Amino acid sequence: MKKEISKKKLIKTIIICAIFAALLAGLVYLMVSDQDYGSPDSLKIGKQNFGQRLWIGLQVAFLGLATVFVMLLLLIIAVNIIRFILMGFAQLGEKRKKKATEKPLIATQTVINSVELSEDDEIVAAIMAALTAYYDAQEVEYKSNLKFRVRSIKEI
Repeated sequence: MKKEISKKKLIKTIIICAIFAALLAGLVYLMVSDQDYGSPDSLKIGKQNFGQRLWIGLQVAFLGLATVFVMLLLLIIAVNIIRFILMGFAQLGEKRKKKATEKPLIATQTVINSVELSEDDEIVAAIMAALTAYYDAQEVEYKSNLKFRVRSIKEI
């Protein structure tokens, strides 16, 4: 079963990744910032022949590509870690929902057993028990978009 990611979770993940990348870039800047790069042509590249300049250019290109791929790899790892953390929180939330739904059923059953019921109350209790058993057997969780709950039904 594939889980759909909500827009809020996606935005939070992107923000967390952006913060992580900014912190990592700041850390790299701090590590490199105190170096002295010398004059613009301290390697005397302008006086070297074509082969030597080509070799220096290839080194710079390789270093740039390697940096890009390492940063992409770090971002992929960060996104996967965040995904596992969010999935863990989602599973904890599902377990809490299951525990929360089990407790009221037990309390309702003890109340029904402890109170002496009239014939009409017994019929209502039997219908509610049947509906509860039916919906508990279903794997799909039914949610209503209504903003109110029926607490009691009184005959007029």
